[in-house]
Amino acid sequence: MNIKNFIQKVGSIFFPNMSKGPESILAKKGNQIHVFLIYLAGIYMLMFGIINYFLDAKASAAYVNFASLPLIAIVYIFYRIGWTILSKLLNLTLILAVIILIFLLTRSAQGLNNGDSILAFFIPVFIGAMIIFQGKERRIGVFFAIFVLVLMTFLILSDLHLGDSPPYTREQVRRELALNIIGSAFATMIEVYFIMLVSNTIDAELIKANSELDRFVYSVSHDLRSPLLSIKGLSGLMKDEETTGSKNLQYLNLIDKSINNLDDTIREILAYSRNSRLEIDQSEFDLKLLVDDIFDELRYSTGINFQFISNIATSTTIVSDRSRMETVLRNVIGNAVKYRRTDIDDPFVSVQFIKQGSQYRFTIEDNGIGIAQENTSKVFDMFYRGVSNVSGTGLGLYICKEIMDKFKGKILLLSEPGKGTSVKLIFPQIV
Repeated sequence: MNIKNFIQKVGSIFFPNMSKGPESILAKKGNQIHVFLIYLAGIYMLMFGIINYFLDAKASAAYVNFASLPLIAIVYIFYRIGWTILSKLLNLTLILAVIILIFLLTRSAQGLNNGDSILAFFIPVFIGAMIIFQGKERRIGVFFAIFVLVLMTFLILSDLHLGDSPPYTREQVRRELALNIIGSAFATMIEVYFIMLVSNTIDAELIKANSELDRFVYSVSHDLRSPLLSIKGLSGLMKDEETTGSKNLQYLNLIDKSINNLDDTIREILAYSRNSRLEIDQSEFDLKLLVDDIFDELRYSTGINFQFISNIATSTTIVSDRSRMETVLRNVIGNAVKYRRTDIDDPFVSVQFIKQGSQYRFTIEDNGIGIAQENTSKVFDMFYRGVSNVSGTGLGLYICKEIMDKFKGKILLLSEPGKGTSVKLIFPQIV
């Protein structure tokens, strides 16, 4: 067993769960910032140690700075071993301890105090606590940041000092104030700049991931849907052949049903993916033609004797996101067909549309099986299916809700079991 493994094994006894890796990209970036802060702390301790060494009045502060350097090395070793949380806590605690010691050692019992301005370094420590603890560790960072603020307030209001140092001149206080303010401001600026670099890295990674997802969506759309549509077309041709027997015709109908279900699933996945990644894309189109296309496709794909009613009272040319609007209407109208009543001879779905002010308002009504009152709040949940004997993924109305949220619109559902369902869609007009 090498030394690293031995230290890890012993440390895990006293500090369980300290060696867990980051569970998210934010936690990973928080760890990167932590390493940067270790380097920054080491540089500052060395630099201010040298500066204070050449200032006779601050010799004690120089010794504190130099003494902290091996402790910073230990903090770095802890991080390399994998004790990330312990390393972060020790790093911040060490910096606070150095600031407080210098603050106490450079205060005199009377007169002007030369070390009060060292408390300005609490600001970059406060920022560091908020940014290095990410993911599940974020609560630790918040508590530590609050502790820093409380501690700083206490030190400012107190009259604590160590020893009996002589009072300092105004020139010494002014020089120390400038040194500490500039130093803390520079440390804060470096922290913010590094955070911006990390943020830009995350943005670049997300852009790359989105680009790859775009290519995947295109591949799904082209490589999966195209063969499905070809099979569906060939199945239709086979059903038209006079030699097709009743048994084979039954099999072909089952094939068609499976193809339609798979095609619907692919379309729902594509719709969800596009809606979550792409912004609203406005264009001018004929709404009546869009609704008629949806009706015609449902007539062809289901082969069910169903009455489709279109009641569009205003101009049929509108400006909106055609793809998203089509997805919402297709899902809601398709549900009316899917959850129809089989014990009646006149199943129907009607689509009413009016333009009211800056809004497009749809009302889709049917005389289907309806939804029980206690289930109406669940129909927009992912994978929820109100009836188990009807095919579907349970994504349709969930995607509709996501799209309406993207539009900043509303989707309202009223239903009565055995009598039907009414869905109201309110699309804000895109300006």
